[in-house]
Amino acid sequence: MKAIILLAGYGKRMRPHTWSRPKPLLRVAGNTVVGHLIELLSGILTEEVIFVVGYKGDQIETWIRENHPQLDIHFVVQEEPLGQAHAVWLCKEYIDDKQLVVAFGDGIIEADYLNFEHPDADVVLLVQTVEDPRRFGVAVVDESGFVTRFIEKPETKENKLAVAGVTWFRNGNQLYNAIDNVIKEERQTLGEYFMADAYEYLLSHGAKVRTKELIQWADAGTPESILSTNARLLSVGYGTSDALERGFNDGFTVIPPVYIHPSADIEAAVVGPYASIDANTKINNAVVRNCIIDPGAVIQDCVLDRAMVGENARVIGQPKALFVGDNSDIMIG
Repeated sequence: MKAIILLAGYGKRMRPHTWSRPKPLLRVAGNTVVGHLIELLSGILTEEVIFVVGYKGDQIETWIRENHPQLDIHFVVQEEPLGQAHAVWLCKEYIDDKQLVVAFGDGIIEADYLNFEHPDADVVLLVQTVEDPRRFGVAVVDESGFVTRFIEKPETKENKLAVAGVTWFRNGNQLYNAIDNVIKEERQTLGEYFMADAYEYLLSHGAKVRTKELIQWADAGTPESILSTNARLLSVGYGTSDALERGFNDGFTVIPPVYIHPSADIEAAVVGPYASIDANTKINNAVVRNCIIDPGAVIQDCVLDRAMVGENARVIGQPKALFVGDNSDIMIG
């Protein structure tokens, strides 16, 4: 089936990292955010894949073409940040009456994609049951399992099906017509066109919408969430399986789970837990835990905890010689 993947955001909450590269190319657990998403969707990316890009889109295009040449790829540029629905609307020339998947590129969502479609539904939304749905958009379903309405950031906790960022459509043209009407009617929220309004239009015009529980939903929208996502992915098998053996052979200590790129140069260090160490990094006489260290970075003579270090950055501390007497209490910043 065809797929549209939306990658046009500015990534403002991830600055300063996104001053030099777009958010989809931020690294987590040994891959980029968009790389993880493509791999998870790979079983259903059987036809054209349309990537909607904006901010620093040339970097995204270069990375995808280099790393996923097997895909039938097209790129569409969203010049103005007019929202998710507008981004899909720009893909008109690639949308037809065949099945279509639309995915937001700001999260890593694992699901049973090979069984995504439903025989008696026009739309299937991936959802996750959450304890506190008040910061999400939620779907309300009836006793038969069909969606009856959507609520954006509900004030109560009774409807707990939070809508994630990957949706299946039986007919791409049906979705396009809904978005086209939303745009013609200028249904905007804070200057943007949202997919939720297109879903409401589909419901009001008789579309059958169902939900499907996802397996894992990992956010990559803020530094705190991307570090948590890194830890979660490493915990469920995205780490380096022989990291302990490598640490023993090369003379550094590993506390799993970790990801360590084969080209990383590590000496006299403690790595982990929950550390991702990327290509061509140099780590010497340091402790690195709960961190993402990007390619080419240098870490020396320091302790890092819950840090993100960008490409080719250098973090160098200073060893201290101390003579500490009995009953002393020393704190080193």
